[in-house]
Amino acid sequence: MVKRRTAAVLPINLPHLQHLVKKDPKSYRDEFLQQWNHYETVREIFLIQPSNDVTEFSSLVDFIAQTCNHYTDITKDFSKELMDLLQKNHDQFPFELSEKIVQALVLLKNKSALSPITLLQCFFPLFSSNPSRAFRELLYEQVSLTVRNANKKAKNDKLNKAVQAALFTLVETSDTASITHTDYSNKKHEYSPNELSGMWAVKMVQDLWKRNIWSGDARAVNIMKTAALSNNTKVMLSGIYFFLGADTQENEEEEEEEDDGLDVSKLMHQSNINKKTKSREAQILRIRALVKKKERGKMAPPANVNFPALQLLYDPQGFAEELFEKQLVNSNRSLSMDHKLVVLRLLTRLIGTHKLTVLGLYSYMMKYLTPHQREVTQFLACLAQASHEFIPPDVLEPLIRKIADEFVTTGVANEVVCAGINAIREVCARCPFAMTADLLQDLTEYKSSKDKGVMMASRGLITLYREVAPDMLKKKDRGKLASMELKDRAPIKFGEELNVVHGIEGLELLEKYKNENEDGGNEDDDSKWENWEAVDNESDSGESEGWVNLGSDDDINISDSEGENNNQKDTGGTSEDKAKLEDSEHKNEASNLAARSILTPADLKKLEELREKANVDRLVHGPKRVHAGDAVVDAGDIEGPKKRMKDDREGRLARVMEGREGREKFGSKSNQFNPTSLSNKRKQKNKNFMMIKHKVKGKAGRSLMQKRKSLRDHIDREKKRIK
Repeated sequence: MVKRRTAAVLPINLPHLQHLVKKDPKSYRDEFLQQWNHYETVREIFLIQPSNDVTEFSSLVDFIAQTCNHYTDITKDFSKELMDLLQKNHDQFPFELSEKIVQALVLLKNKSALSPITLLQCFFPLFSSNPSRAFRELLYEQVSLTVRNANKKAKNDKLNKAVQAALFTLVETSDTASITHTDYSNKKHEYSPNELSGMWAVKMVQDLWKRNIWSGDARAVNIMKTAALSNNTKVMLSGIYFFLGADTQENEEEEEEEDDGLDVSKLMHQSNINKKTKSREAQILRIRALVKKKERGKMAPPANVNFPALQLLYDPQGFAEELFEKQLVNSNRSLSMDHKLVVLRLLTRLIGTHKLTVLGLYSYMMKYLTPHQREVTQFLACLAQASHEFIPPDVLEPLIRKIADEFVTTGVANEVVCAGINAIREVCARCPFAMTADLLQDLTEYKSSKDKGVMMASRGLITLYREVAPDMLKKKDRGKLASMELKDRAPIKFGEELNVVHGIEGLELLEKYKNENEDGGNEDDDSKWENWEAVDNESDSGESEGWVNLGSDDDINISDSEGENNNQKDTGGTSEDKAKLEDSEHKNEASNLAARSILTPADLKKLEELREKANVDRLVHGPKRVHAGDAVVDAGDIEGPKKRMKDDREGRLARVMEGREGREKFGSKSNQFNPTSLSNKRKQKNKNFMMIKHKVKGKAGRSLMQKRKSLRDHIDREKKRIK
């Protein structure tokens, strides 16, 4: 036992006393009680006559918070007193004292003297009443840390519901708050504490979602939905950016920077015609790794859209209608063009993802579809995102007609024509009935344009309608395959989904590979399963029943007079019917490879290789195919290929001067940095004669000056020899 000191001898050193109390609480009970009484006296004096010197009071609060768990009978109301003190006087206290009280309450929560829900219920009202930014940052850090620690081992639904309810209240109160304009010339605004509390609430939801604590929680999505409909512009933008996934744009830009130095088409071309080297093989492996990475992310949502949050919306149709009515067409709501564009991006992605119908949006976007409109490619991308197969064609047809009249016409730049045709293609890929046959034939005439972007855009439109509706194209534009399938192909109907993939993707590639390599494909089946680890059923059941003999198909005899008659009719058909029947059977046989045989691990591995090769070829040579299910349209796809503009005289001079840096004027770099370098005449002596024979002339072809020079050299050599 530690030797106890008397109160008269003990110095007033709170850190030392704190250490002694933790070591032997029973022996130092009187000293703690003395400091407790001193704390109560100082607290009453401070409340009556506040002062800026809070060092003593802060030290006492910290001392009692550290040691109160040893004397619960004395400090049973300590946490309640601190919370009352903070709630009633937080706006009058200095930041140092408020920080110390908050830290003491968090310490009491860690010592189980205070429940986390009670602590957070004390903190949340202070967001909207305290004007100090530093104090709100302190509260934000403590609340976020408390929620993260509570959900570290398992989900704490009770605490999460309480916190989400408080955050929802903060967002709702910020919606009704007013903004006081203090300086109109500099456009500075002074936000009230209620508005600031809504911003802190939205920031906390975004942070916890990003940390995978509230990811996939519908209540968190409901909070951000309310924020997106807020009258406060900052809260509204934060809610919209949450659904647009703006927090992942930094990682996306970093990946793009890594891929900028990789020219895929050039490397693939070099790998086919040039000599194989280790460096080039490493670059090819890098290409394949890049393609694999893109394929892995194909099924995942795009990085610039928060699709899990969009899918968890309770009423997407109601949310889209309210977002359109409240933020875009409301006369009392004045948003800048940039903010309207952000709202349009979210609204159109909602419509494209959930196949919604907001008919007023299309007439609203009509006025923005002009070439002189700022950020017009963004509006065209939004129109494409808002198109799907359930939109009535008569709603989209005027928009396509206006794009064709405004963009695809004479007297405009080629870039404008390219953007117009690409935008029409993106819309028609999702709603093919919006295009008329006459307009389609006019747009396909641009396939012979001298501009590369216009030509590619027109051919992309032709490729699209070869797959969707080849009967709308001219006969010369349909292509051989589309013309052959036109008779047997059923016309598409309104509301029918396009480009739906059935079965295993890339299975036709494996079938084609097996047909081309039939000789090498007859290897032993046991070798294909050599790396396959099967589960031993005998160890589980204890008995092995073996294989069950079901007999062959020849043993099954089905007698049906009607079927026999049908077979007789089929055999008596024409040769054309037989050919069609054989073709259909061959197609069904090729498409049902997985149904006819079991894919071995070797087949699956080969299928993966064939997919990878096909993806590399499509990445290098093939154009981007438009799928009707794509909910996100990039403005860069509408702009088309960008031509590098020629530099003016100043730009060319700047590049010339940049190349002259680090060398003397009209000096040779080789002579400057390598004094032992040889001249061209000296280097020719070391070359093979066959390399320089075209430069060597005989005596008959020498000029008079060359003959004179050689004669002078001969005379000089003779004089030297005689001497």
